Amino acid sequence: MTDQQGHTAATNGAIFENIIKRNICEVLDISCLNHGEDPGLAKSVLWKNVPYESIYGTKCRSEFCLDLNGKRYRIECKFQKTGGSVDEKLPYLMLNFTQQVPEEETIIIIDGPGFRDGAVKWLRQACEGTKCKVFSTVEFLVYLETLR
Repeated sequence: MTDQQGHTAATNGAIFENIIKRNICEVLDISCLNHGEDPGLAKSVLWKNVPYESIYGTKCRSEFCLDLNGKRYRIECKFQKTGGSVDEKLPYLMLNFTQQVPEEETIIIIDGPGFRDGAVKWLRQACEGTKCKVFSTVEFLVYLETLR
């Protein structure tokens, strides 16, 4: 991957994360704070860059954790515009989200036309029966409405 491809992928990922963040905050009427910031009196908050320990014992961060009405949801966003390596990281993410993070419910939002054939299907099947839900952006927005 060239530096330009890496920059484009990072930019696309950041745009996707911002779309998800904006929708969560608007639908649920909550604020988004960086992990560790003081939420004041807010009981429901969307946290950015929340740390956890990976299956390898290393420090990782999730894009978001949603504290809503006494329940916490860990959320990761994966977007793949063109062919690349994001889909190769899906098994690692799935293992972290089903075995390692403390939240009772985890969510992977996956979108974009660049995933390899079978990658998203594999992820959905691998997460069946676990605490991890896999959504496209539209599916997540529909689910988000049920949390209100």
